[in-house]
Amino acid sequence: MEGRSGESLPKIRMPIRHKIILPYLFLALLLAAGAGYVITRIVFDSLEERYNNQLIESGKLAAEWMYREEERMLASLRLMANAGGMAEAVTARQAEKARELAFGIAVDNQEEAVEILDAQGYLLLSMHHRPGGRIEEYEFAKDGDQSFLQWEFVEKVVHRQPDDYGDKYSGLARAGESDYFYIAGPILDSAGAQVGTLLVGKSLSTLVQQMRAETLAQVSLYALDGSPIASTFSTPERLPAVLVSQVVAKQDESTFARNLRDLQVTNINYQEIVGPWEIRDDSDIGLLGVSLPRTFVVNATRVTRMQIIILLAAALMLVIALGISLSRSITQPIITLVHASTRVASGNFDVRLQPKTNDEVAVLTNAFNEMVGDLQSSRNALLNAYDSTLEGWSKALELRDKETEGHTLRVTRLTVELARKLGIEGEELSHIQRGALLHDIGKMGVPDQILLKPGKLTDEEWAIMRKHTEYAYELLWPIEYLRPAIDIPYCHHERWDGKGYPRGLRGTEIPLSARIFSIIDVWDALRSERPYKKSIDFENSVAIIRSAIGTQFDPHVTEVFLEHIVQMAEAEYVR
Repeated sequence: MEGRSGESLPKIRMPIRHKIILPYLFLALLLAAGAGYVITRIVFDSLEERYNNQLIESGKLAAEWMYREEERMLASLRLMANAGGMAEAVTARQAEKARELAFGIAVDNQEEAVEILDAQGYLLLSMHHRPGGRIEEYEFAKDGDQSFLQWEFVEKVVHRQPDDYGDKYSGLARAGESDYFYIAGPILDSAGAQVGTLLVGKSLSTLVQQMRAETLAQVSLYALDGSPIASTFSTPERLPAVLVSQVVAKQDESTFARNLRDLQVTNINYQEIVGPWEIRDDSDIGLLGVSLPRTFVVNATRVTRMQIIILLAAALMLVIALGISLSRSITQPIITLVHASTRVASGNFDVRLQPKTNDEVAVLTNAFNEMVGDLQSSRNALLNAYDSTLEGWSKALELRDKETEGHTLRVTRLTVELARKLGIEGEELSHIQRGALLHDIGKMGVPDQILLKPGKLTDEEWAIMRKHTEYAYELLWPIEYLRPAIDIPYCHHERWDGKGYPRGLRGTEIPLSARIFSIIDVWDALRSERPYKKSIDFENSVAIIRSAIGTQFDPHVTEVFLEHIVQMAEAEYVR
């Protein structure tokens, strides 16, 4: 591949694809080695020991989850019972008010059942989440039902029978078509008097499903006689009476496992660990069973799971860190190219980039530099052609109007010099130069009998002559390249005091380039000899210009111009 200068572009030593593939290949090998180590540890551990540990751990997880769930429900009960206005609503039997106070808490905490009783234990409001409904869909009932007093734990709350653990109780009860686990507590007014009772409950079917999600095991709840009351098994077995008595009698000494010989789910044998289901006052309300299939032996223990998580997390962090570093090293040169392209697109053709790599991006960078160089050369050639065309237009106009011969080049040179004195540089200066060259281009639309008339023009002829600024606008505006230069041809006959033409602009409403040129145009007219007048000497010309400050000319621009003219005159005199 040859560049514009004929020199070969740099050879690609390390392609981008290799930079990406090799690090990730290394990471893949590292992850494979780590995964092999973990799998080896899992396979060669004692299968039976791992199974027993997993079963015991699942049982502990289920018991711990039940304890946390009871505490969570107790917190919801406290929130509802202590909600501002709840005691007053219950006292006044305002069921709707009580619903408003309890509903938001029930939805936020996803409580399945809420029962609000008055001081005598009569139902004031019942809220039960609709099975299968959205989180905020509840069914409501209210007034009159006294069946809750049949529940021992509720009766204790209604009759204020606190024990060593406080005034709140837990228990199992059947409400409607489902069995629920409830926590009950008093509703107290501001004086500490009990005005009602509040129950928060969750169905046993929901409890076992949530415990299964937590432990990944099959969960069953049993009554104290061994009969199943809720299970994730479709056909749970009854516990033998001997096992029930052993679990209750020796619950603090050991755990008991049993084979579910007659229970088969798709030909899978399970083993179950059974323990007491204790509530907040350490009393037993049932038994909790957790079952795992015998094929579960290769499932990782909690320690191994933690090791796997840590290893994967470390590998993931390493991949992310390396990916960020790699992406930066790859994309930064590309981003630099994008920024440089944006600058070129905005007209800056002096942009050049230094290749910092030895891959495809370096080739692209060198190609970009060559492209910008070619664009700059082409642009300069095109601009030179445009400017030559403009000079040709101005000369053609001078050939038509003999009395202005040489006038265009003189005023263009002086205008550019004065613009520089005023701090104008770059592209804006080029637009001013083109505007000066074309300042009288509108006279091409003025008839010869008026433009070339040797005598004084009539008022009607002056009106036509003044239209040359508007002709200039109409001629140049369609040419996008010349729009930035249109201010001088269009506005150089405007006056500082607003009495100029074509629009009567005043002060700084007049574009700066037109304010600059208007002084130069008058100065050249004063100093030039025309068929109808002689040239005016330097001192008188300066006096005439000075006298028009603040009326015809911008004061600041005029002072800078006069200073410049004086310096030029002194330099000419010295020479």
